Amino acid sequence: MKRYATSLKNLADRTGIMSRLGLFVGLALLLAACGGVQPSDSPAPGTTDTAADAATPIPAEENDSGDVIEIAPADNAGELPAGDRPLATLEPEARNGYFTEAPDLTIDPAANYYATIATEKGDIVVQLFADRAPVTVNNFVFLANQGFYDNTTFHRVLDGFMAQAGDPTGTGTGGPGYQFQDEFTPGLTFDRPGLLAMANGGPSTNGSQFFITFAPTEWLDGYHTIFGEVISGNEVLAQLTRRDPTQNPTEPGDVITSIIIETRPESVLPTPTPLPPTPTPYAPTSLEGDRPLAELAPEERNAYFNAPPEMVIDAAADYRAILTTSKGDIELTLNAEEAPIAVNNFVVLVNLGFYDGLSITAIPDQALVFGSLTEDQASDVGYTFAPETGFEPARGSLAYVVLQPMPNEPPVSSGSQLLIALTDPPVETAQFYSFFGTVTDGDDVLDELTSDDIIESVTIVEE
Repeated sequence: MKRYATSLKNLADRTGIMSRLGLFVGLALLLAACGGVQPSDSPAPGTTDTAADAATPIPAEENDSGDVIEIAPADNAGELPAGDRPLATLEPEARNGYFTEAPDLTIDPAANYYATIATEKGDIVVQLFADRAPVTVNNFVFLANQGFYDNTTFHRVLDGFMAQAGDPTGTGTGGPGYQFQDEFTPGLTFDRPGLLAMANGGPSTNGSQFFITFAPTEWLDGYHTIFGEVISGNEVLAQLTRRDPTQNPTEPGDVITSIIIETRPESVLPTPTPLPPTPTPYAPTSLEGDRPLAELAPEERNAYFNAPPEMVIDAAADYRAILTTSKGDIELTLNAEEAPIAVNNFVVLVNLGFYDGLSITAIPDQALVFGSLTEDQASDVGYTFAPETGFEPARGSLAYVVLQPMPNEPPVSSGSQLLIALTDPPVETAQFYSFFGTVTDGDDVLDELTSDDIIESVTIVEE
């Protein structure tokens, strides 16, 4: 009998996505994954391993909606000194926490902005992505024009990874005194060296610290805002003093003498290829006929739709599902009243024959999983939806598999992959899973199933 790894970490290694099957072992790992754990050997720019290694800006409070709100002003906050690049007249440490809120948006997102990072070893010129990260570029331009970065250092430079700067204290803990949101653009990823991005201490905690990559760093995708790319000065980057604050915190980093901003009429970098248009929603309720998907091979059903079905069930009615397997029948009662979206999705897919002839995907010790369409455990119907949570689970509970489509985003439910709990799940799983049904008959069949067995068909009974 085939059995899969029972650890979320091992399962993630197989699938490449933390909590792709989101089972119950290692719940702490799932909770950590929801908070944005970075899968890299080197701490990500801004992660907090030690005080010297952290890049956490001044903490901000959040309102009820989770938006960052104004933080208390620093002791030295006040009017800017007079003159050009006014903050350059202050010692770098005196600029830490100088402001109380992010600057207003004043740049032109359609303009071509360039930053020349002048160092003791030469200049690094970066083209800024004002069109794709206008808030971030606006912040960088504002701070650079105020002289905020003058005479600060590259305080963290790790060979083969990145060079981090922008902290007036040089410790990795400083910032301007405010935080602002992330900006992620589809198609813009850490797939090459020379990318300029924001360091942070978690989602939407950007301030002044930034980094430039030395190599592709795909594990940072979705965690750090990319807002520019080096167009000249790679040889200067290569000469920067490698410095790990955890190993030599007293050794000074290379000094940034200034960052000068300019605009040019032309873009040096190629214009980004436009993203394809958003596809027309195609939901399961668009398809007619008697179990038409049962006529297709399982792999042909993969990503067949791109939107959840419309609501067609009566949430006040009682629904049962009969899973006919190669070992016998399993009967489940569905909870349409408390989980109408989950039940509606299941009923629609069942009536289209989506599950007919599918193999059992996996049987870790805690759950039986089915609804995958190919040998790739990530395959499913083609859409996700928000879980209906809060229902206490038990052995025999039916739920959708939990996915985390993007780092730092809340988990969502797979549109088709399901699990039946073989043990009592931890109560914490109710925060993430749509438990929408319970096995009422066929416990003995459930115990006998292996990943060599087949879901021959599923039938819905409405009462």
